[in-house]
Amino acid sequence: MRNTFYKTALLFLLSGFISDHKLFAQTIHLDPEPGFTEYATYYISSFDLQTGASNFQLFRFRLRGSSYPVYGKVHFTASLISPSLNIHSETTIIDVESAPFQMSADIILENQDFSTNTTQLLDVNGNVVPLSVTINESMDVSQFDQILSALLMTGRLADGHYLFIVQIYSGSSEDDLSLTDTAEITIVVDSPSYINLESPGGTLADTSINEIYNTFPLFIWYPQVCSQCDMMIRLSEFKPEIHSSIDDAIEDETMLPFDQTEAWESIGNVTSFQYPVSDARLLTYNSVYVWQVKATLPTTAGDEEITSSIFSFKIGDIGGSSPVPTGVNPVIQLIGQALTSDQFSALFGPGGSLEGYIPNGSYTINGNVSDQSSIMAVINQVISQNAVITNISVID
Repeated sequence: MRNTFYKTALLFLLSGFISDHKLFAQTIHLDPEPGFTEYATYYISSFDLQTGASNFQLFRFRLRGSSYPVYGKVHFTASLISPSLNIHSETTIIDVESAPFQMSADIILENQDFSTNTTQLLDVNGNVVPLSVTINESMDVSQFDQILSALLMTGRLADGHYLFIVQIYSGSSEDDLSLTDTAEITIVVDSPSYINLESPGGTLADTSINEIYNTFPLFIWYPQVCSQCDMMIRLSEFKPEIHSSIDDAIEDETMLPFDQTEAWESIGNVTSFQYPVSDARLLTYNSVYVWQVKATLPTTAGDEEITSSIFSFKIGDIGGSSPVPTGVNPVIQLIGQALTSDQFSALFGPGGSLEGYIPNGSYTINGNVSDQSSIMAVINQVISQNAVITNISVID
């Protein structure tokens, strides 16, 4: 009797193990290839909100089964929050779902291939997988008309937060499907339309007003938020004997970029830029310069460019000469531009406590390790009166 009980218990455990193992094995997962793709702007020509179809890559996943054959279905939801459309809570734009399908190999799923127009997919082995996609839910007609109206006026989706979710359900049969993987992304659409230059400079006629005393200026501009934008800058000297306008000057030989085969210097996704100490031509006193910024942003219709106006500024020369000898360390040069001639000479001149001082290249700001560009940016804030010195200490 005891042996019979043990055998029965063992068979029960083995049966449960095999069942659980089989259930575990019959799964499909979403492998990003590359997953979701973000854009700065989404255009109406790229979307069909009534069918879920689109002609750009929003997502691309590999549907990977842990064993084959396996059954699955895909669920895609798009929703938004857009105060500009008076939509203040998450609202579904479209919710589409496929009927169950059987996989015998991996499938590459792209959003272009997933709409109510889809009738089949191809797996990686070239096998045809019949597919039917239906709409579970779509936006309220009045709200949908709001979006369409905004789209027709601007040609792109209204600013707001857009949530995209892809879910995969899988199992050993059509009637035994459960959620096995989810991928989602929230994309903030805040389409930039302008770049306002802040400092240094202004119009060419106002260079006397826009005069600075800094050969390593900090350039600052104000664009609308654009997390995917790549910013570029260029700077040229304005020579009145050669250039008839600032446009002539900015298109002529550049101080930055140093390489004259390049029209712009790429500086990443930033809203300020410290004039570099290398790979750029040295700026000089009593010269007038012009500068401009450009943003390159990815959209569903390809890359677009937004270019700022052109600012001009003059680098003045206090007292007709600089207290800092040419050729010294750039940080010391910039400190010399932040101090008066007497202050600089008292510290760095003959008999001064910092005579002959050369920075060793190790910098910290508020106890945190920093670099030369960050130190120069702080000094620039003092020069532009956006920061004040509260304490100075010298460590031997």
